Amino acid sequence: MNRRLCLKTSSAVALASLTALPALARGAGKPNLLFIMTDQQRWDAMSCAGNTVLETPNMDRIAREGVLFTQCYSAQPVCVPARAVLLTGLSAVNVRVENNGDYDREDVPDVPTFDHILREHGYAAEYYGKWHTPYKFTACYENVVREVGGLGNQQDRSEQKAYQAYLERMGVERKEPGEDTLFSKRHLRPYLPIKLDQNFEHLHLVPKDKLKLKGSQSGEYGCVDLPPRISYTAFTAEETLQALDRMKDKPFTLTCSFDPPHPPMVVQRPYFGMYPPKSIPAPESRDDPMTDSPYGKRAATEVQLRYRDGEQIRNMRSIYYGMVREIDDWIGEILKKLDALGLAEHTLVIFTSDHGEMLGDHGMHSKMIFYEGSVHVPLLMRFPGRIKPGSVVESPVSSMDVCPTILDYMGMPLPECDGISLRTFIEGRPVDHDVVSYTTGNSTPNYMIRSGDLKLMIGENQKSSSVDALYDLKADPAEMRNLILSPKAPEKNREQAKKMKASLVQWMEQHEPHKADDVKERKI
Repeated sequence: MNRRLCLKTSSAVALASLTALPALARGAGKPNLLFIMTDQQRWDAMSCAGNTVLETPNMDRIAREGVLFTQCYSAQPVCVPARAVLLTGLSAVNVRVENNGDYDREDVPDVPTFDHILREHGYAAEYYGKWHTPYKFTACYENVVREVGGLGNQQDRSEQKAYQAYLERMGVERKEPGEDTLFSKRHLRPYLPIKLDQNFEHLHLVPKDKLKLKGSQSGEYGCVDLPPRISYTAFTAEETLQALDRMKDKPFTLTCSFDPPHPPMVVQRPYFGMYPPKSIPAPESRDDPMTDSPYGKRAATEVQLRYRDGEQIRNMRSIYYGMVREIDDWIGEILKKLDALGLAEHTLVIFTSDHGEMLGDHGMHSKMIFYEGSVHVPLLMRFPGRIKPGSVVESPVSSMDVCPTILDYMGMPLPECDGISLRTFIEGRPVDHDVVSYTTGNSTPNYMIRSGDLKLMIGENQKSSSVDALYDLKADPAEMRNLILSPKAPEKNREQAKKMKASLVQWMEQHEPHKADDVKERKI
């Protein structure tokens, strides 16, 4: 059957069967789901993942009391499609959300999310924090879900407007920048920039001209003038805590979606400077010449060249680590609330992120890249009585697997999807599982496949001008040696790349058959 027709048909059947369930069959005694996610948090921004500078005691607690996945990959390392994949378990191609421009694409298929399925089974469903994927998926929630920026005349749905109203309620008035500060349009407050900031050279301007400065949020770095415990992170956490109080007496699915550590990378004290830059090592790959890299041209652009300065990378990481630590502190408050309400023993807790952040690796920043910093994400799960404390899964897994894993543990029917339940992995019975990620573009790789210690990056057809790349993550964890172009054992490496491509084609024939032939015909 054609893959898309199969999706449409199976989704309709799934939804019909859910709706047909009698109310009593959706009854009491069901476990709860608390889904916590961040935006742009790389996998190693947790102490339980081996970070020796950043301290994340509450993320570590989830790992200690549940399971840590050491090799989880975003199925699409950019916000909008990554979130659609997490919700549905479908690949970005099959859910037709392939880049951030597909935010309101009209032909997104009518497929159920895990929250939709839980709601149809009698769960209360609410969502707080950053929403950045097609809005049609919010239909299952009982609260008004606010989206990034708000679209068109939907300002009542703007998360930014709601956050600024929160600041007013908390007595934080708008304040103009001073002599040594710039202005954050998100927080309506001044911030003290570091040298890496895009407008650092404009510090000499008078306040009224500073207010007119333009730039992207990805270029803001510094210390924002906000009181302790009042921030964008606190705003989302407080709404989540209030929701737990309201929902405690019925089965629920609740999402807490933190926007940080996504840019702008500005944070208030005491988190700014909590991890001194001098204590933070610069990445090993910072000076990568990128001569055999698929991202060599991108790394050579003016906006990326700023990220080869070791001092500024350490300053950036200091801010980023502070943002993650603030999130961790609020996760601690949320876990305490679960304990206080007597809900912890009956709640599946998930923690993950949509994609990572290069953070100076290979002299680059941001995402949309198949290097580890961008595509490798945290994944933690805790479910007392079902998941053995202290479990570790070292096999590569995908964010496509999160939705079916949730539904498996919650005892729900599984709709058609591209991921698999990770329950067997958690219980010590891993299965063969190639992990695939996708992104758009013509000059950089479109597909990544991770199998064992090897990672292949490849263009999606012969027209792609991308350099293909093969890395051995065990021998070369910093991804500095593209084995396809290595003079050492070239025939062996090329044969290995062909085998990896064959595995990718096999995966695509099962999940994305309409694109498989193009990849099959591409020459390494």
